[in-house]
Amino acid sequence: MPNRTIYVADADLPIFEKAQKLAGDNLSAAIVHALRIFVEKEEARSSGYKEIIVKVGKGRPYFTKQFRGRPLATRRLSIQNGARLLTLTVYQTAKGRFALYTRNTPNWANWSSRSRWPKRPKEGDVSVDINVDVNSEDWPHSDDWSYWEQWGHDWARYYGDDEYRLDVFDTLDELKEHIPEELYEAIVRHVNGEDVEILDI
Repeated sequence: MPNRTIYVADADLPIFEKAQKLAGDNLSAAIVHALRIFVEKEEARSSGYKEIIVKVGKGRPYFTKQFRGRPLATRRLSIQNGARLLTLTVYQTAKGRFALYTRNTPNWANWSSRSRWPKRPKEGDVSVDINVDVNSEDWPHSDDWSYWEQWGHDWARYYGDDEYRLDVFDTLDELKEHIPEELYEAIVRHVNGEDVEILDI
């Protein structure tokens, strides 16, 4: 096998000694392993890929997952009558797969328009801030408990656990049935290099 000479600064000798010990006195194997990782990262970075770190799970504790990829597209969808926000982000991984990262979270922007007690379909009702004192005379009293239960159910939608998912698909065809059609078509155009229109102007 060909020999290679590596010059090491005195300050770096301790890390070389640790590497040799961990590699079972086979420093050459340790160096090759480190160089392989370095080359993979640099090739991925030069191709537009980077380290992606996401959390997954429903409710705490969440788990962390990491991979190399590049974002292709993101879409945000309102669900549950606007109470929740579903965010879909599709990545292409360094190995050519497609990772779908889904975040199901409260839609607090929509909640701002609901931050007051609902009005009954009756003249004279009073709308008060949600942090109203229960002894306030402005409390919109009602004997119709179904009215309040319906509002409480709507409130619960905002305070449900956040849910984060990461699903990996080998091909675009496998990904297709898990995302909206317009998002799929946008990703296909991007992957095929058809998302840029060249104008002769």
